[in-house]
Amino acid sequence: MPPARRASFNTLLRTTEAPSLPRVLAVTNMYPTAADPTYGTFVATQMASVAALGAPVQVHFVNGRRSPWEYAAAIRRVRQLAHRNAYDLVHAHYGLSGFVAAFQPLPLVVSFCGDDLLGTPDGQGGTTWKSKLIRWMSRRAARRADAVICKSEELRDSLPRPADRARAHVIGNGVDIKRFTPGDREAARQQLGITTTDRLILFPHSRRQWAVKRFDLAEAAVRILEQQGIRTRLWVVNGVPPEAMPAYYRAADCLLLTSDHEGSPNVVKEGLCCDVPVVSVDAGDVWRWLTLVDGCSLVDRDPVAIAAGLKMVLSDARKVDGSKVRAALSLDAVAQRVMGVYLEAIRRR
Repeated sequence: MPPARRASFNTLLRTTEAPSLPRVLAVTNMYPTAADPTYGTFVATQMASVAALGAPVQVHFVNGRRSPWEYAAAIRRVRQLAHRNAYDLVHAHYGLSGFVAAFQPLPLVVSFCGDDLLGTPDGQGGTTWKSKLIRWMSRRAARRADAVICKSEELRDSLPRPADRARAHVIGNGVDIKRFTPGDREAARQQLGITTTDRLILFPHSRRQWAVKRFDLAEAAVRILEQQGIRTRLWVVNGVPPEAMPAYYRAADCLLLTSDHEGSPNVVKEGLCCDVPVVSVDAGDVWRWLTLVDGCSLVDRDPVAIAAGLKMVLSDARKVDGSKVRAALSLDAVAQRVMGVYLEAIRRR
């Protein structure tokens, strides 16, 4: 790989180095780019928060969306980086990245995010052939890992080997609680130029995700509300830079999640941190956060049940208080837990 191109795959996160903390090589196939600034923002945020603790972090981005061959090239590149004696540990994000990082000699932590272990539905009751391959590779990565991070209990429980589950820690993504804060709904709508009087039901997912995010369920539920004379609008938002998203959360009357499966959906946690009520099916770790907040609704994965949850939340005059979620999900608190996993993985070696 030419040096100029190779450099574009790596990002050094600046830090005030603490000598007692491990030097981390982060390997990920999800990372923000100029073409897609929202892609993998949770990885970028987490590694920046680890760097803020004083641990030197180098990010190696494997752009698998450009070509599957990038993964094959990355195996060799990650091995080269690991042999430079510049790192103490490799942290791979997503099962495919974990497989790439499984061929190097350093202690390995793998974070599993969702469909890498659960698979991608094929619309016929099964999973796609591609996701079956990814799931196999992810399980191999878990076997090689010295420690595992899963975004939810569901992901941890999906690991078939008891030994892998025993090394797994359930740690959801943190939230930048300085950015995602409560605000005035009308002021947010004015900022975004929104003049509608309809109730806005925020559906913050890109169109390429609509199959697994079950946009069909969301649409069906909103149609039921319309038939009942409740004026609502399913507000699809995607491609918005993270720094602009708080205004969209604040402008919404509620947030809706209808996914077939999730790991630890950031949109739910960010919405709650902005004091926005959430209606969600039971996916990933959503239930954990909704138990901390009154005025939200956990519903069955059915249009009628979803519509009923939306109706209840939209008619509830109580103000949602997401302070407990903000306290639990600060970036520093999550980074401290991740650092504990790093130290455990190094001790295992």
